[in-house]
This record gives sequence, structure tokens and C-alpha cells, in this order.
Amino acid sequence: MTLASTEDKEEAVRIITNTFEQNPSVNIVIGPGGNRRKKISRLGNYAFIKAFNRAGAFISSNRRGAALCFDSDAKGTNFAEFWAELRFAFSIPPKKVFQTLKRESYIKKHRFKGKHLYFWFLGVEKDGGQAVFELKEYLFELSERKQLPILLETSVERNRTVYERYGFEVYHTWNDSGDGKTLWFMMRKPMEVMEEV
Repeated sequence: MTLASTEDKEEAVRIITNTFEQNPSVNIVIGPGGNRRKKISRLGNYAFIKAFNRAGAFISSNRRGAALCFDSDAKGTNFAEFWAELRFAFSIPPKKVFQTLKRESYIKKHRFKGKHLYFWFLGVEKDGGQAVFELKEYLFELSERKQLPILLETSVERNRTVYERYGFEVYHTWNDSGDGKTLWFMMRKPMEVMEEV
């Protein structure tokens, strides 16, 4: 598990593209038509650059898993990030751009407001072996070291169940985040904080 470099971007974007094609939240944003793989790749490229600019892009030691998780108050916007976001926006229908902006507005409004680590993406390819556990353990250790909760949103019920097994709790539920899909807002507090409460 290492902090990703610019040389890792191509592999990280490939991993995100390969693992998020069936993700409901991604499908709500990109829509059913057009070159779906290209749109997911552009989303992955934007997400990687944004996380990288905030020291929050990670790749597993076997290079089959990638995680994007960064401090909520980290600043890092640059032209490359702006351009990647613009390229992605232009690859989806105007109706979807408006829907995505409304969706993001709702998510930001209901997301926990305190300082936290925002866990945006976790992708592991089918031959990834122990990559998912390596990434998980590193991020949990980061949370403990910084004494910051980890926040995420998921629209996959199976993933919600897995996250709950690892100490995440649902703190808000959006019953129709688009296309009738439920979106769960989840938080995992650092262990020391959990013990004090």
C-alpha cells in the first residue's frame, strides 16, 4: 500500500473504470447511453486527480486495488483538476449534469459537518487478492492516527452490510437518490473515540 504518484494514475483509473461499471450511484450520474466506459474513465480520472491533490490517492502493493480517501478540509484544486471535471461534465447529457449537481447539493447538505476522512472510492479488481484488506487496514490506521472518523456513501446494500461489519454506522438514509435507489450515509469513528463514548 503506497500513496499514489502521478505515474500510478493510469492504473488507478483503470481499476476504478473496471470496478464501478455496475455501481448504482455511478450509473445515476453517467446515464445508460453513449460510451459508458469512456464516461466512467473520465469520472475516475477526475476523482483520482482530486484525491491526489489532497494526498488521498492510494494504490495496493500488487497494483490491483485503489482507494481515494482524503481529509475533508484538505485544499488542492488546480487547473488539471478543473479540466478533468469539465471533461467529465461534457461527456454526460446536460440533463444528467443538472441532476448530478442537485444530487451533490443534497449529499453535501446531509453529510456530517465535522472534520473527517472522506472515503470516496475503493476499487479492487477480481484478481486483487489481499488488496482490499491492505487498503482497508491502512485507512483504518490513518483514521486512528489522525483521530478522525471515516465517512462514505454507498448505494449498494451488500456493501452497506460489509461496511457495518467493519464498524461503520448509518447516520442518514436518502430513500430515493435517483432511479429509485437508496443512498446510505455511513461513518466509522476512530476506535479510541468509540471507546470513550
